[in-house]
Amino acid sequence: MTEADRELFAQMMNAERERMLAEPPPTRKLIEPQTIHFTELPEDTSGGQLSTEWNFYRREVGRLLAEGHEGRWVLIKGEQIVGIWDTDAEVRAVAAGRYFMQPVLVHRILTREPVLRTPTFLYRCHS
Repeated sequence: MTEADRELFAQMMNAERERMLAEPPPTRKLIEPQTIHFTELPEDTSGGQLSTEWNFYRREVGRLLAEGHEGRWVLIKGEQIVGIWDTDAEVRAVAAGRYFMQPVLVHRILTREPVLRTPTFLYRCHS
């Protein structure tokens, strides 16, 4: 690269730097996470270990929100609310102490539940 090429390159870099400083980058549009209202939560008909607890939560969440528990954590065993705590760590400590190795529902009380997407296909494991 000759001295003239270096000088031309430096001029181009300076011009581009000045252009970028004069024009701020476009603002990014924030994508809101997809949510679902608590009244639209689906029933668990699978008969799995936590289906009773989930369906009980679905029935009680409106009352819990009306009582002002939005954002707090609930511990449910069977069809009974064991308690409500302010942090995830508190409720999980109680769940581990009282119900070690037993299925319990620990869930955050929210008006709008985040929708979690999972892959619609599974890879086969070849052994």
